[in-house]
Amino acid sequence: MRCSNKDYTYAILRGKKDKPSVIECQTINFPKGYSRAQCLKWMLQEIEDLLNKNKILRIAIKSFEGRSRGKTFEIRVEHEAAIYIASANCGIKKVSKKVKGTIAKDLGLKGRAKYLETTLDTSLIDNYDKLNDKEKDAILAGWSELY
Repeated sequence: MRCSNKDYTYAILRGKKDKPSVIECQTINFPKGYSRAQCLKWMLQEIEDLLNKNKILRIAIKSFEGRSRGKTFEIRVEHEAAIYIASANCGIKKVSKKVKGTIAKDLGLKGRAKYLETTLDTSLIDNYDKLNDKEKDAILAGWSELY
């Protein structure tokens, strides 16, 4: 999962680290005109539906890595909190929050974010180069959770 202040992106992966398979990857925009409370309730329901429909076992959230900690950061943190609550409601015990360095390490690289772009063999993921940055973040986070 990868949240922003306007949308969230999820990727559902199956397989193993050496043979990942992306089942689904999509960015969902938050509804316009909703209050913060309504938006979070909507997201909670959306995530619960997604988790129940796909029998998800573990979740990885791509964590914010910027320096700014303003309003948009707060909104993103609230969205991530909705993922944690939905996970608990659906009985999922493993939720990890990861930065690019942790993702790189978990994928067998040296633990530096730059290796995700310079060393990781992304040819294992169909059309990876055509994906946007949010989709790539969600896929890499999910991939890092595979065994």
